[in-house]
Amino acid sequence: MKLIKLMFAVLALSLIAAACGDDSESEFGLVNEGTLTVCTDAPYPPMEYEDPDSPFGFAGFDMDLSAAIAEDLGLDIQVVTPGWDAITSGLAMETGQCDISAASITITAEREENIDFTDAYFEAEQSLYVLEATGGSSADDIGKIAVQSGTTGELYAQENLSNELVSFEDAAGPYLALQAGDVDGVITDLVGNQGYADDNPGIGMVIDTYATDEEYGMAVKEEGSEALLEAVNESLIKLINDGTYDEIFDEYFSA
Repeated sequence: MKLIKLMFAVLALSLIAAACGDDSESEFGLVNEGTLTVCTDAPYPPMEYEDPDSPFGFAGFDMDLSAAIAEDLGLDIQVVTPGWDAITSGLAMETGQCDISAASITITAEREENIDFTDAYFEAEQSLYVLEATGGSSADDIGKIAVQSGTTGELYAQENLSNELVSFEDAAGPYLALQAGDVDGVITDLVGNQGYADDNPGIGMVIDTYATDEEYGMAVKEEGSEALLEAVNESLIKLINDGTYDEIFDEYFSA
């Protein structure tokens, strides 16, 4: 997992200079005036999870970055959870449930048929998590593997592993199945599996990783959010350059 500052620096040179403040709220076409409404899929720590101490009810890397973008655009923030399929299909944005989605969404050509992505802001890879008592060092050493349906983790496992796969609609399902003994491992993005391991010490571990050259992007509806998309991209570059991105990153990934 590594930062992608160089890419942003190159993008910054190629963008037409325009201040985010020049875009009015009416140009953004916000669901709720004065507020950036963000869809996410939680819990998926350390990227997005409910937090009663947060002023908007959520915390995590994606959530804090979204809040920083909203602040930069002069907007409040509200977070809603319509479900993973509604986010990646674009339905959540098309039906006015939110303006933008931040949910550790890997940019793929298939998803780009239904949604538009911001510039990439995070690099990821896939991984295999098992309980400590399971042992082994790879997928070849275990039986059933749990995945979240519609994710790149599921796709990777389908294309590269011979294990029996059990799919769940939500991000928490695979871990609940693992705890219940219904499966032997969980495949998802390394950031998710490592986050679960860190939050539950002594229970399990990541035993394998798979480089997949994945990048996360935030998503907006395919048509009608061009001004918002441009403003968010400009805000991302600004947050990278002024050190805000690093501060948020270090809070969740300093280890």
